[in-house]
Amino acid sequence: MDVYLFPMVNVTLFPKTTKPLHIFEPRYIEMFRKSVATKTPVAIGFNDNPSAAGNTVPGYKVDFVREIAGYGSTQIVEERSNGTLLVFIYGMGKVKLGNVKDSDTPFVICETEPIVENTTLDPQAAPLIHGLNNVLARWIHTHIPDAGQRDIFMHNLTGPEEIVGAFASYLVKDYDFQQMILELEDINEKVYYLHRLAESSEIVI
Repeated sequence: MDVYLFPMVNVTLFPKTTKPLHIFEPRYIEMFRKSVATKTPVAIGFNDNPSAAGNTVPGYKVDFVREIAGYGSTQIVEERSNGTLLVFIYGMGKVKLGNVKDSDTPFVICETEPIVENTTLDPQAAPLIHGLNNVLARWIHTHIPDAGQRDIFMHNLTGPEEIVGAFASYLVKDYDFQQMILELEDINEKVYYLHRLAESSEIVI
């Protein structure tokens, strides 16, 4: 599967979450327009070194972002008068980034290998996901003042993947921890890891 690559500093896209983005750089405005027109997914590449120039030679692996990335479908929500875009990316899954494709586009097109995760929750993990959901609900009611937005947020927490993705995106303070959680391939490992973080000082409350 080919994806358009959107490198971002310390940003991770989790499956079954929505990432709103303000797009202002011309090459990425073009990228998101083409993504919508061609239904090509966009992968968010986790870049923890803002000064990295990156090697985008066709046939070589991308070396300036982490190898595992979340990807999703895109929607242009608003086209502003100054030419910038408000875009939503809807997380569909995650991929292992491969070689850069030969292309005349100003952005990177990348070969990828989709990663299939275990999304079946073990019975012993059920109380833990319930606890994570309670912590997340308290955070939502504290940090989202608009009742309508709170209801929409809570309505989207329909299962373990949604809860894990939202919890990691909004409550985990350390960006490397977020990426580490994304790279785990078993929902139960993610739940146990988040539970340990919830008992530490590594979450936002």
